[in-house]
Amino acid sequence: MNVAADAGTGAGPMAPAMRSATLRMLAWARLWSPLLDERRRAEAWEALGLPGSFEAQRLDYWNTFHAGVPQPPVPLQLHALLQCDGGPLRETLLRVAEHLDIEMSVHRLPPDHLAPICELQALAIEREESVLVEGLANRFLLPWVQAALGTLPAGEPGLRALLQAFADDAQAITD
Repeated sequence: MNVAADAGTGAGPMAPAMRSATLRMLAWARLWSPLLDERRRAEAWEALGLPGSFEAQRLDYWNTFHAGVPQPPVPLQLHALLQCDGGPLRETLLRVAEHLDIEMSVHRLPPDHLAPICELQALAIEREESVLVEGLANRFLLPWVQAALGTLPAGEPGLRALLQAFADDAQAITD
């Protein structure tokens, strides 16, 4: 899925708060994606107004969310962090993508990776699919971030602030 490249192509004008939430979810998708280069990830960090600079957090970020054997300390694939069967989870997310008429691109992440889920959320917000917005937040985004905060190694204040900002954004879209 690659909604981030097509942001803002929805039908009709959006309320400023919805537009902001859509753009923030797209920025989160860019930040979480391992497919983007460091420059784009740094741009997303800045757009989200996260503390410090991405460059200062880059190694801690990468080693926490992307690198690790057999998996990173805080996996971005929901089934891995939430310790659940990934098959039904991925099927559900593929049905959401189908409902939103999203086509898969050549370069794609697993459907239960946090980046495509943020893209789905952004598109659901843009299309004013309130039931879907609330469902994605409550079933996927909020459980992931709560588990991530509980799993984050001690001594990572910058990454804790990053996760708290994501939690705030995920919660705000359900209010």
